[in-house]
Amino acid sequence: MNIRPAEDKDRPIIAEIHARSWQENYRDYLPAELLDERIPELMAERWRNAEIGPQDIVLVAEDDQVQGFVAAWDDEMVYVDNLHVRSDGRSKGIGRKLLVAAAETAKRNGRKTIWLHVVVGNDRAKSLYTRLGGIADGIDDKDLYGTIVPNERIIWRDINTLAEQSN
Repeated sequence: MNIRPAEDKDRPIIAEIHARSWQENYRDYLPAELLDERIPELMAERWRNAEIGPQDIVLVAEDDQVQGFVAAWDDEMVYVDNLHVRSDGRSKGIGRKLLVAAAETAKRNGRKTIWLHVVVGNDRAKSLYTRLGGIADGIDDKDLYGTIVPNERIIWRDINTLAEQSN
C-alpha cells in the first residue's frame, strides 16, 4: 500500500470514495434523499473546487487503485476533516496508515496538535482513534448539508502520540 500526496487527477475518485462512505455509514444520521440523490454531486463539486493550501494535507492510499484518503487542514491545530476508505478496504489498516501519515506530515510542518470530529454513534471509527491515543474532548453539533448531527471531538494534544504509531 502506497501513501502519497493527492494530485488534481485524484479529485474525482476522492469525491466518489467520500460520497460512498457517507452513503454506507451515515444512513442512521442523514436523510435518504440527501445520501442517494444529492451527496454524489455535492461531493464532486466540493472536491472539484476545494482549495488546498501548501500546508494542508491530502493523502491517498493506493495499490492498483486509490483505496482511501485523508484530508487535514492546517491551522494552529491541524483539523482532520475527512478520513474515508473504500468498503472493501476496511479493517486492513488503511485508515490507520492514512491518519498516521497525516500526523507525520503535520509534525514535519511544525504542528503540535491534531484533532477531528467523529459522528456520535460511529463506534468503529471512534475505536480506531482511541486505540491510536486520541482523547474524547466534548460534543459539537455539526450541520451536514442541512441536518444537525452530534459529533465528538477527538484530539491528540501531543501530535507525537499519533505520528509515532507507524509501527
